[in-house]
Amino acid sequence: MGSYSIQVICFQALFLAVYYLLLRKETFFSYNRIYLLVTPVIALALPFIKIAMLQTVVPVETFASVLPEVVIGDAAVITSTDAAPVTESFSIPWLQIYMAGAVISLVVLTIKIKKFASYFSYKQKGSSIIEIPSSTEAFTFFNYIFIGADIDTLSRKQILTHEQIHAKQGHTWDLIFFEILKVVLWFNPITYLYQKNISIVHEYLADQKATEGISKYTYYEELLNTAFGTSKLSFTNTFFNQSLIKKRIVMLQKSKSQKSALAKYLLLIPLVLAMLVYVSCSEDNSVESERTLEQEIAELQIALEQKEELTESERKLFNQLNKTLLEKGGNKSIYTHGMGAKDDETVEVLEVERVYDVDENGNIPFAVIDEVPVFPGCESLTSNEQLRKCMSQKVSALISANFNVALGKELNLKGTNRIFVSFKIDKNGFITNLRTRSPHPDLDAEAQRVISMLPKMKPGKHNGEVVGVLYSLPITFQIAE
Repeated sequence: MGSYSIQVICFQALFLAVYYLLLRKETFFSYNRIYLLVTPVIALALPFIKIAMLQTVVPVETFASVLPEVVIGDAAVITSTDAAPVTESFSIPWLQIYMAGAVISLVVLTIKIKKFASYFSYKQKGSSIIEIPSSTEAFTFFNYIFIGADIDTLSRKQILTHEQIHAKQGHTWDLIFFEILKVVLWFNPITYLYQKNISIVHEYLADQKATEGISKYTYYEELLNTAFGTSKLSFTNTFFNQSLIKKRIVMLQKSKSQKSALAKYLLLIPLVLAMLVYVSCSEDNSVESERTLEQEIAELQIALEQKEELTESERKLFNQLNKTLLEKGGNKSIYTHGMGAKDDETVEVLEVERVYDVDENGNIPFAVIDEVPVFPGCESLTSNEQLRKCMSQKVSALISANFNVALGKELNLKGTNRIFVSFKIDKNGFITNLRTRSPHPDLDAEAQRVISMLPKMKPGKHNGEVVGVLYSLPITFQIAE
């Protein structure tokens, strides 16, 4: 959800930047209205669109492996019988915060509507023009025109013409649309800017139509003479808005834009295409879900490795995760977990191109590639199994030697604290995409610092091509009572 929201905000900001830089001063008001209505919707939809053809722009590596668990801290002191429970981490309740903001926004909108509804008490039966006593306000809401009784007769005629255009062109629908967006995306400041700009475009449209066949000088004079204050509601089209008067007069005096300027709207095509390429090739969209699934299986493995026998429900859960991984990966290998299976019992697997069983330690080979990455100092070894074991030993030694175990006392942690680390050895042999999850932010930072110390390695290969390899590494930090 967080990644989606950030993408929407960024996309809408880009669209609005194009509007400010290239389109805002053009007199193509109808096109500008369409642009301001369509682009926020496009921004909302783009993160969900992933075009397979565009994914080839950035190659995606899907090989992954789980390194054996690294135990640090007071491992010799703590036993499985007296280990304290894993320390729980504090997490920000983003969903609750979002819901609270949406509720507050909805309450604010309800108050606006309630205040506005009071004006309907002045409505005369059969009339769409509602006169407000002792007022100089003038605004439109759908087909209803509200006008103050204190506005003089001459001004009233011009104002009614202007407001009737708002009603006829359905400008209220646009403002209601953005009011809804403000409730759903209350945290997005770009939505408020969109609504402000489309309100300005509405005034330009109404002024343009209202001045057809009459003297623009008279219209300017009337705008200046009747620039009264008003309590503006964001979902109504208000005639008297002092901050807009100058802009409206300037735009009325402006010569019509040349038709060649319409080419500016074509910029929307490469802009949307660039966004589609980003969404389709973004690692967060293409491999993050698979990485998360593999991380789930890795964590499940850690929990199950200590059990001599799996229950029926645990076996079913593991097989379901395997099926899902296969469905996501097409003809990729499927992995089985034989722990706890009886001699006459076979753990359910799917028929695939290659099936790999667990090794003698019960570890799950999450992906098998032709040539695994090679850790410096392991170059003399030949088999993948030897290279994996060598890498595991060197990674474990590096973590044990460099991890600041004093953090346990500094952070007042107790018992067993697990840190789940994931990273990628990219095509150049460097550590990238480093992520951690632990009970405390300082443990995350320390784990990232230590893993970042891993040296450049010889990258892995599959089918003769250099590939990136994702790794999951569980770290158990044990602290004596």
